[in-house]
Amino acid sequence: MADPAADRTHHDPAPDGPAGTGTPAMAGAPATSGPSATSGPSAKAGSSTKAGSSTASGPPAKTGGGRGAALLRRAGRTAAALPAVAVFLYLLAPLAVLALSSLNSTSSLSFPPSGLSLRWYSEVLSSPDWLVSFRLSGVLVLLVVLTTVTIGTLAAYGLVRGDFPGRGVLSGLALAPLMVPEIIIGLGLLYYFQGLGLVNTLPGLWLAHSLVALPFVIRTVMVSAQALDPTLERAAATLGAGRVRTFLTVTLPLLRPGILAGAVFAAVTSLGEVAVSALVSGSNTTTVPVRIFSAVQFQLDPSVAAVSTLLMLVSVLVLVAVDRFTNFSEVL
Repeated sequence: MADPAADRTHHDPAPDGPAGTGTPAMAGAPATSGPSATSGPSAKAGSSTKAGSSTASGPPAKTGGGRGAALLRRAGRTAAALPAVAVFLYLLAPLAVLALSSLNSTSSLSFPPSGLSLRWYSEVLSSPDWLVSFRLSGVLVLLVVLTTVTIGTLAAYGLVRGDFPGRGVLSGLALAPLMVPEIIIGLGLLYYFQGLGLVNTLPGLWLAHSLVALPFVIRTVMVSAQALDPTLERAAATLGAGRVRTFLTVTLPLLRPGILAGAVFAAVTSLGEVAVSALVSGSNTTTVPVRIFSAVQFQLDPSVAAVSTLLMLVSVLVLVAVDRFTNFSEVL
């Protein structure tokens, strides 16, 4: 009877060698359990090819989505800017029409102009009436700026730093002319100046313009005074400086932006004042705005547009010059 173990040993095939050529495996050689030849570099290449194809097919969809989002953002910014552009055009369009109308070669104030000429500027600058009004308005601006800046700076500093009863009431009274229509202020000044003999006089115009412009100076200087660091004044006092010297050397330079802003507002207010000036002025004290108002009623020609353009240019140049040397825009 044959041995089953021997028979099984006779029929079992010998294991292939490492190269898979049928060579018997060496006895005692360790069995290799790593990747086969077919799962080596070629398999890695295949997987990398698949990854590359998936990577190559991914970005186009993302790029298209990114472009769409960028277009949406750009459209949103454009839509948000359109109202601001419309407002600026609405504000600047009358000024542009006025400046172009002043260059009209004909004697009619029309737009668009039929021709371009500087004849109306030369007529205005050579007219004795207009020159007298220019000089009067210039003197008024200087007087009003000096008066309102001095009084307004002291009043604003006292209202901010002072601690006394009724300070809130005084602050409201100082800003009251901003709340009252100018025609009412002019009517009240007319009755008041009539008894004092100040109607149709330079002092009367000076006081009237100062009353209208003073609240602007107080308001702007109060903004600078509220931002003032009190420790700087205490440090100057600790070093031996008196109150006057501290105010002149420490406080006043720090209040300069508000003072300059108030001076600009006072000058522009005085230069463009019509309602009050028309009631307290007369034939001998006709300012430029009052003469423009009269010219528009009786003789409507491009000379009025030329004068208005000159005043506009002066105002813009003053604002640009002040803002260049101070932080005027931060106070506003």
